[in-house]
Amino acid sequence: LQISGEYAQKLSDAGLALVTNVPEQSLRVMADGRRMLRVFDNLMNNICKYAQPSTRVYINLDGDEGDGLVTITFRNTSRYALNITSGELMERFVRGDSSRNTEGSGLGLSIAKSLMELMGGSLALYVDGDLFKVTLGFTAATAPDIL
Repeated sequence: LQISGEYAQKLSDAGLALVTNVPEQSLRVMADGRRMLRVFDNLMNNICKYAQPSTRVYINLDGDEGDGLVTITFRNTSRYALNITSGELMERFVRGDSSRNTEGSGLGLSIAKSLMELMGGSLALYVDGDLFKVTLGFTAATAPDIL
């Protein structure tokens, strides 16, 4: 994944090891490149700021053009107790722990979700204890028939 190279230094600075799982066959989706970059940027910046240091973070790409769905999943262990529901965390200007004094507007997840919806995809957030997981869903793009 290109994103692993772009975030190598930030991940290293945060003491995080990135583990990626990508299928052998290539998967394609119809998406706006600039919007996708912004979604990935928001998610990776959150991981670098809020993941527990000295842990692994995961990005999994899964799907099959045959079944019509492609998913990209970002998972990490939070450095702070997530004393908030995933629904509340998706709201604008809300952070997982109000005592944090980190930079940011609290808009990243909300913006990412809006951008995914504009592209016809979805963003689902799951919080389970300290596990933070975001799944991006897309309809697989199929190759046009060539006559």
